[in-house]
Amino acid sequence: MSGRSHAHSRAEPRVRGGEPRARSLPFPGPFIVAGLLSAIHYLAALAWLTCMVLFFFQVTELAADLVLGSMILTIVTWILAFFKRRSARCPLCKGTPLLNSGALPHGKAFRIPPLNYGVTATLSLICTQEYRCMYCGNLYDLLKAKAPEKRV
Repeated sequence: MSGRSHAHSRAEPRVRGGEPRARSLPFPGPFIVAGLLSAIHYLAALAWLTCMVLFFFQVTELAADLVLGSMILTIVTWILAFFKRRSARCPLCKGTPLLNSGALPHGKAFRIPPLNYGVTATLSLICTQEYRCMYCGNLYDLLKAKAPEKRV
């Protein structure tokens, strides 16, 4: 065996599938807040759609108030989630992986076809607590602890 294969295996630890293991985030706070606000926004949008259906079946003043209130909640949570997703930056490439900027995505980046890369990364963050940066292609895990610092 050559010395290069050993050096490569030590540089990026790999799991069984050949994929490098997920990295830990040094500061997961912005990603946690962005994921939480995005989840609240998605639930508010679902509540708004539910209230719209209710309004079409029963045209009452209460149903109209529910539609208006859930629409305002959806708009407010979208604005808050947008700014928090914009402030969450990849520690390696300094891009905004939860917000699509129109830049060319990395070859390892993936998306759910009707959605863009940013929404797919946000949903992945909400559901699995990990995401893949669409710009550098690295996989990050929010639940993985930071590596201890080496003392010299």
